[in-house]
Amino acid sequence: MKHFSLHNVKSIYSTRLLAFTILVVLSACDRGPNQSKNVSSQSIVSVVPTFDLSEHKTAGGITHKRLYASYLYPGEKLNNKQKLNFWSGFSFFRDPWVAAPSATGNRDGLGPLFNTRSCIACHTAGSRAKIDEAGHILPLSLVVRLGSKDSSIKDVDPIYGGQIQPRAISYRLTDTEIIEKYPYTDNVGEAWLDKSYSKIEGTFADGEPYELLKPNYQLSKLAYGELAPHIGISVRLAPNIFGMGLLNAIKTDDLLEQEDSNDSDGNGISAKYNRVPNVITNVIEVGRFGFKAKHPNLHQQVAAAFRDDIGITNSSFVNESCTARQVACNYAAEYGGHSLADLEIPNNRLDLVVTFNELLGVPPARKLQSKTVQAGRTLFYQLNCQQCHTPSYVTDEAYPVKALAKQTIWPYTDLALHDMGEGLADGVYEFNANGHEWRTAPLWGIGLQQYTTGQQRFLHDGRARTISEAILWHGGEAEPVKKAYVALTKQQREALIKFVKAI
Repeated sequence: MKHFSLHNVKSIYSTRLLAFTILVVLSACDRGPNQSKNVSSQSIVSVVPTFDLSEHKTAGGITHKRLYASYLYPGEKLNNKQKLNFWSGFSFFRDPWVAAPSATGNRDGLGPLFNTRSCIACHTAGSRAKIDEAGHILPLSLVVRLGSKDSSIKDVDPIYGGQIQPRAISYRLTDTEIIEKYPYTDNVGEAWLDKSYSKIEGTFADGEPYELLKPNYQLSKLAYGELAPHIGISVRLAPNIFGMGLLNAIKTDDLLEQEDSNDSDGNGISAKYNRVPNVITNVIEVGRFGFKAKHPNLHQQVAAAFRDDIGITNSSFVNESCTARQVACNYAAEYGGHSLADLEIPNNRLDLVVTFNELLGVPPARKLQSKTVQAGRTLFYQLNCQQCHTPSYVTDEAYPVKALAKQTIWPYTDLALHDMGEGLADGVYEFNANGHEWRTAPLWGIGLQQYTTGQQRFLHDGRARTISEAILWHGGEAEPVKKAYVALTKQQREALIKFVKAI
């Protein structure tokens, strides 16, 4: 990454001189898709590639035919059978689950502990649900992950496991002998979340002020005792889910070509990939999905969400999330009829939901060739945003779903972990990801969140209300880019944001 030295900027004049320097295009190169993101760290600005017409169709053949009022539409180039499976999977994504036993056999099995009753409750319109307000809350769109604060201790919390589930189906132990042995006789939600914000004020180099909201989180009403001393919390807002099938279709080798965990090229970027288990094969693979790249493939991501968020067991995660201390939870699971032979979502229905996620399209880019957006595109490269937000790939030509194979896509992510600095740190480990590291978020389609959901929230916990705020939260490896952004004029900042909103 190019290191912009801004400590000596003393005036608006010098700031604008730097901004003018940033705007100078040293050279142009038509590399097209899969361009290299390694640029000489000795230069101030980066090479700006010639605009490629494929940038209009961000997801290749899986791009939406037009702009919709929701992200929940299949890609354009799908056959009728694929569209039928897409909408069948959507029904299981949309409809709420109920507690078992129930007359609604296709949709029972909720809990015993859970966050929400349906997938769409957290992924409104295929995006992010309305963020839970500050206060003493029973979170819905926010998920509280639990992780070790100590790299030498890999165990999850012995009482609460890897995630707080704030809701529970109603169940009470009645066996006197069991009640005498255990202090917790009711199956109840695990905790509440206390959330507040403190303000961080700052000023752009041209004098315009800005304000960031720093969230403060604390668990309260822990129903089964305190967390283990080595356990910390990591609060996350449910992510966008469109385009995930195409991210799944990127070749692993293409990702690993970008890995540089020791910054051997000296550009300030240390991209590294999480190594995580495939729960079906027990093979360690490259992580792609989740805010810290916890899951290696889309099927596992969906299956884990069913078990952890809704309490629906499946062939990938056959056990309920109840721990040994949560005795009523375990009895409630037995009462619901759970057994390995009768999972709460059988493979044929789970596969339909995976197919829905896999074929979920991405909106086309908007007004990319307007003068302002093109100026923003130039700044995107000159500030070296592409060092982590890798613009494009060609998906694996051998990918089993042919509609997703050999597609030129523009997701703007390397799917790698990066140190994002103290301001965004959660302090917990997730496999090889440490407390400062987060997976690079895709940028495609995020400019339509306000349009589709009535809200725009960015970063892992939704603290950023605008794209500008999200950039200002960048630290660690992205600190030089943030400082360069702060040094831009208002007109240049607006152009950059318009480009990100357009892709």
